[in-house]
Amino acid sequence: MTNMYNYSNQASKIVTLLFLLLVPAQALKASEPSQTAFEKNLTIETAKRTALENNPGIRQTLARIRSAKAILGQAYASWFPTISANGGYIYRHIDIQPDFDPFNRVKGDITETTGSLQLNWLLFNGLARRAETLAAKYGVEQAKQTYADTQRLLMESVATAYYQAQLARENIRIAEKNAAFNRELEKNAQIQRKVGTAPRSEMLNFSIRAIQAESDSIRADRDYTVARTVLAELMGIDKTELSAELGSAPENIEITDVIPSYEQIITLALENRPDLSAVEAGINAAVQRKDAAKGSWLPTVNLTAGLNYDKQTGIDPDQEERNRYAGITARWDLFTGGKRSSVFQQKKAEVFALEAEKQQTILSIQSGIRQAIANAEAARKQWKRQESALTMTQQVRDDIELLYKTGSATLTRLNEAQTDLVRAQVLAASSKVEYLLALEKLSSESGNIPTLSTPEENIAPVE
Repeated sequence: MTNMYNYSNQASKIVTLLFLLLVPAQALKASEPSQTAFEKNLTIETAKRTALENNPGIRQTLARIRSAKAILGQAYASWFPTISANGGYIYRHIDIQPDFDPFNRVKGDITETTGSLQLNWLLFNGLARRAETLAAKYGVEQAKQTYADTQRLLMESVATAYYQAQLARENIRIAEKNAAFNRELEKNAQIQRKVGTAPRSEMLNFSIRAIQAESDSIRADRDYTVARTVLAELMGIDKTELSAELGSAPENIEITDVIPSYEQIITLALENRPDLSAVEAGINAAVQRKDAAKGSWLPTVNLTAGLNYDKQTGIDPDQEERNRYAGITARWDLFTGGKRSSVFQQKKAEVFALEAEKQQTILSIQSGIRQAIANAEAARKQWKRQESALTMTQQVRDDIELLYKTGSATLTRLNEAQTDLVRAQVLAASSKVEYLLALEKLSSESGNIPTLSTPEENIAPVE
């Protein structure tokens, strides 16, 4: 009995580690999560959908997409001319001695009215403008893929917390049934003791085991509370709002018995993994930034045109000037002390670093898939065996209970049979949850993101 919930305690530690996966709740305080009302049973699909709607990390990555699109808008703006208007009304007190009349001194107050309209249009800068625009486009794509990868990791974390909560609730049920079983035998032992057919030690045996089962129930209830708290945080809601019970218990969940091959999953992952796509978009953006750095070796050509107006009053006669101009200007930096070469080498090194990151990501994906398949296959075998062992252990316990009530089995044998049954129930439930989590991990490693997108109004501004 003391080892009844070793797995449960381990599961509690795993659930606690999920806090490390949670994005900072302080991000994007301006975007308040929507309040969600749940029905009586909270399904895993509802939990995932709510997390996609409310989790601060999702809102943070959406904001980064908007930021990337704003940067792209800035890049597009460089293709258009800049038009500037200037104007002023100035009061001046003059006290001068003109060169053309050195024997006279001029003093007076004048007002000056000025105005100008100027157009500047960049015509050529060594194709740097085109490269910067393409880099901004790839930046938007990278932000979108990062958003998708955040969804993928969030769905994996939600599933882990959800199934751990279900396991804890199942452990509560097992402990309560164990306590009820021993309390019933305790009552029978009390009756037998009153009539002198059973010793006090037999009654106390069942009392002790009932107390131990109730203690196990308390620990499982603690694990359930922790798991629900983690789940509520992942869903982006306050714990008090998560009043609904979770969906079907682990033993009622239908799960597949087929595990895809490595070749099938790696093919899907290399096509669909958003973290790999984000790195590839980052490489493309870095290549364009490197090409943009090449433009600094070529001249910059601008078209400029404008109107000027200047009027001075208070002098005799009043002065009024108007002029128009248009032309092309060019600038070519012939020497910059090696700055251009250093910038280019920096951008080139960034490309190499991202290419190495891509290779590391592919290796990580391959390793993760192999581990996920190994875990899934082992978990499936464990689950099948634990289910079979539970069926046989239940039959043994029922037979021993019947023999004990008829006086053909000892108290010690009944205790052993009941302990074996509780252990088998816990192992069967935990092995099924392990298999469910292994399948979720396998799906996540393949890059599969559930079709549970956020509401359209959250995406519309950035798509």
